[in-house]
Amino acid sequence: MKKTLIILLIGISNGTFSQTIKEIDSVSNLMCDYLKKLKTKDDTLKISLLYQNQLSPYLGTIDESKVEKVAEQVYYRLQRNCVEFMDILNRLDPPKEETTRTNKKPKSKLTVLEIKEFTTQKKFYYFEVNGDTTNVLMENGYWTDSFSDGTFSNLTYKWISDTEFELVYIESNNETRSNFSVQGDQYIYQVLSKGADFYLMSLNIPGQETFEKFKIYYK
Repeated sequence: MKKTLIILLIGISNGTFSQTIKEIDSVSNLMCDYLKKLKTKDDTLKISLLYQNQLSPYLGTIDESKVEKVAEQVYYRLQRNCVEFMDILNRLDPPKEETTRTNKKPKSKLTVLEIKEFTTQKKFYYFEVNGDTTNVLMENGYWTDSFSDGTFSNLTYKWISDTEFELVYIESNNETRSNFSVQGDQYIYQVLSKGADFYLMSLNIPGQETFEKFKIYYK
């Protein structure tokens, strides 16, 4: 699905100027507003109209050598900045492991002992949308993702409450993560409950009103 959507973005070029992440985010926010106003319930048609009427004119101002890169950046930042776009992608290509989203901040059910156990854990893993396993090392204020293709992401973390910690993105050589995040992007994780071999977590991006629940497994 990802490659198919990116291909739809490519093919219109001309003009010359450099793109900042602020500009990319501005374009993605305009696309999100347009998406919210579409009346059709056909997700494939929504994507087609979105790209045809919003992104294509923008790509027409981009130097041909930069179109593919800009298209990828818009695609990934749109996922980060636009819940409606992510919902469409999940309906068109459902994640291998189900996640849920709520507009109300969930409450943690962890006991004091379970919180302490979590903070002493260093190694975790979770499943990507396509089912791949990503390993996590959480140690000495750093969160490192190790992906199945050998790439990585580095972030810092700090606890901001008994059950919440803030991740701040530093760098990544993974295609998805390096386009999805920029240095300094923040993510708030909350530990909600403990299962037999996993913790139920929630993820909130500061400035957004949604909380995504997912599982992170411990070793």
